[in-house]
Amino acid sequence: MLPPVPREPFSIAQVTPWPWEQHHEVTRFVERLSDELCARGHRVVVVAPSDSRDLVREGRATIQELRSDPDALFADPGCASVLAVGQSLPFRRGGSVSLPLDVSRTLEELLDHAELDFVHVHEPFAPSASSAALRHSRALNVGTFHSTTERFVSTQVARKVVELLFGRLDGRTASFAATRDLIERYFPGEYRIIRPGADLVPRPNVHAGPPEIVFSAEEERGALRLFLRALRRLPVDLDWHATIWLRDPASAPAVSLSRRLRERVRLAGPADGSEAQHLARATIAVAASAG
Repeated sequence: MLPPVPREPFSIAQVTPWPWEQHHEVTRFVERLSDELCARGHRVVVVAPSDSRDLVREGRATIQELRSDPDALFADPGCASVLAVGQSLPFRRGGSVSLPLDVSRTLEELLDHAELDFVHVHEPFAPSASSAALRHSRALNVGTFHSTTERFVSTQVARKVVELLFGRLDGRTASFAATRDLIERYFPGEYRIIRPGADLVPRPNVHAGPPEIVFSAEEERGALRLFLRALRRLPVDLDWHATIWLRDPASAPAVSLSRRLRERVRLAGPADGSEAQHLARATIAVAASAG
């Protein structure tokens, strides 16, 4: 077991290609990893694109301060800070990630002046904030590959710049064996598997009654439609209830339900309890995928 405080604290940048506000599973992983590293005494900054103009302006101001104060990145002791490096372009959830506007120049200036021991880039495919950070980094570089698709990885092979970029990685990790095998086939190297963690949520006492099916709309696009089609195929005489958890029910696309499903399916959001709490209460938790 690692000691709570390291003998030598490190300065670490965690770089995610997804906008900070979009609650992508990789961004949540980066957030929790950063918190754990801070709890062990390290100094951590999370570098990410952002949809907030205010955060982007603050990020640029912080980078300007680095010219005279190398510690400006770590102004808040004990917790990771978030540095927005540019606004992002739209991208398909689960698909390729678009390069944030002006991110390469901003990251170059950041990494020229920041005194970092490690730069940890997540899904460092081009074009993205992670690939730009890897290109300009002057520190030791670690790359983590989470869960990409073969169709997307195959488009990277023709880009020689990706092979050159991956050559700058001093360490490579993958979240799953399947991810390691896929990436290794296209970009040979040594990949260590470090599986993502999860919070343990106490399971409440399950009362007698019909099974409760819970689906989280954090899944990939199209998964909700697949889930609803599956519900329609359940026999009419079965007794069950289903909950669709949405992070922002007010802005979510309209969910079309037949009268039979409306009687059994309810929509829920953070005001009704967290995603983890709903999944803990479920008899059946559904991880739908369009394949």
